[in-house]
Amino acid sequence: MSRTLHSTLLHAALLAAIASSAHAAEFVYQGQLDDRGQPANGRYDLRIAAYTDEKSASGLMAPIEFSSVEVKDGRFELRFDAPLAKDREAWLEVAVRDAGSSAYASLPGRSKAISAPLIGACWSSTGDSGSNAATNFLGTTDDEPLVLRVNNQQALRIEPGLTSPNLIGGFSGNFAANGVFGATIGGGGETGYDNRVTDTFGTVSGGLNNKAGDEDVGTSTGQYSTVGGGVGNTASGYSSTNGGGSYNVASGYMASVGGGHENEAFGNYATVPGGSENQAAGDYSFASGRRALALHAGTFVWADSQNANFVSTGVDQFLVQAQGGVAINTNAPTAGSALTVAGNVSIPASSLLFGSATRQMLNLFGTGFGSGVQLNTHYFRSGTGFAWFQGGTHNDNENNAGTGGNVLMTLTPNGISPSVTYSGRVRAQTFDTVSDRAAKTGFAPIDAGEVLARVAQLPVSAWSYRDAPEVRHIGPVAQDFRAAFGLGDDERTISTVDTAGVALAAIQGLNAKLEAENAALREDNAAIRSELDALRELVESRLNAEH
Repeated sequence: MSRTLHSTLLHAALLAAIASSAHAAEFVYQGQLDDRGQPANGRYDLRIAAYTDEKSASGLMAPIEFSSVEVKDGRFELRFDAPLAKDREAWLEVAVRDAGSSAYASLPGRSKAISAPLIGACWSSTGDSGSNAATNFLGTTDDEPLVLRVNNQQALRIEPGLTSPNLIGGFSGNFAANGVFGATIGGGGETGYDNRVTDTFGTVSGGLNNKAGDEDVGTSTGQYSTVGGGVGNTASGYSSTNGGGSYNVASGYMASVGGGHENEAFGNYATVPGGSENQAAGDYSFASGRRALALHAGTFVWADSQNANFVSTGVDQFLVQAQGGVAINTNAPTAGSALTVAGNVSIPASSLLFGSATRQMLNLFGTGFGSGVQLNTHYFRSGTGFAWFQGGTHNDNENNAGTGGNVLMTLTPNGISPSVTYSGRVRAQTFDTVSDRAAKTGFAPIDAGEVLARVAQLPVSAWSYRDAPEVRHIGPVAQDFRAAFGLGDDERTISTVDTAGVALAAIQGLNAKLEAENAALREDNAAIRSELDALRELVESRLNAEH
């Protein structure tokens, strides 16, 4: 049998002052026993003896035997009276054997008896000394909860759980459902309005009548859900969040309600930031304002203060109800206008509401200019394009884009594309990209060195556009660029804004790399110079010594 007693986990505590050597005092010995390398469990016979120091054979008292002592998870406790003088040191030695067997085996190491204020029996209000966290603690050693009271009312209950305890604070009626573990209730609650957690690792921070978890207790549907506070709020979806407010429900998978009143996030990943009586029922939907109902997947619905439902009608819609008007880049929408925009507006040809969807022509009266969108005409053999004309007459005839004038510029799916089949080539001078800080959002720092590394790995090749195979270009393809940097609207195009930004970041990364290398070289040069100076001084000193 191989047994060890952790001396670092042992102490003997003097629980009562010793009046004289003729009087016995109560000792408590708490220790931990390992049996064959594992914490012991079961009953063992233990024997304790006292000595004058760590190694002396001189005993201070006759050994005391304890029969059939229960050891649980390696821990045990011995209580005994001993006639030891308080002014003398005492070192305690323990021996162990299987319960009922004949021979004891002394365990290595002795523990010094120290005076301590009832360690393990009660804790001093001014602090304790000589305690060991492995064996001295406030709490229970069975499966019963630990309760702390204030004014004789329960204020905190710590319950044992399968893998993590439940911490139930506040009103004594607050609870975690049977079988739930890892639950937290920070406080709040009162009679008739208790807070509760019905799924594992759920959290209710406070408030009244709030619930984290699914209605079907223990189904794990509402695991990891959180209610911040407020009254009558529920977070019943998996990893759902209800920030507070009153009578809000977040029941979708990872759905969230920020606050407000009577809002509901039913869809998976649905969001209601606040407001009143809003519903985000579709997956990935968003509803805000008053009585905004996002009932379809991917819809964004924002309603104003009108007391009427504003409802989505299909998937992936962006809907705004604003009785006072909608404005972009201005805070003064035009009266009676649905949308006021300060700045330029770009509208795809397919969105125009006049003429053919595939060929639209517009003469700008009185200016001598016109624009058009054509499909498979002699101007745009590769597909849909846009042309800007000067002079002449132009219409939406698919086979004849008009007569007279010059085509100043054309845009095709492949970009600006001049052609030799018409007079007037594109002479693009400069294109200004809006870069005002006020027009941007979502700023985040980048690692220029990482950008440089990705640029170095980006495939670059020579190629031609299909509609102009005779013209060669060099560069990456949009799919590789997007895979490397995750930029742009889609994987078919590369924005000049992004290429310029990547180039600048790569330059910064290269500069930082060169600066670091130069700094290292400077340090090496300085070290070499120092060594040369030292060598020179050594040579000079020896030469001087020889002369």
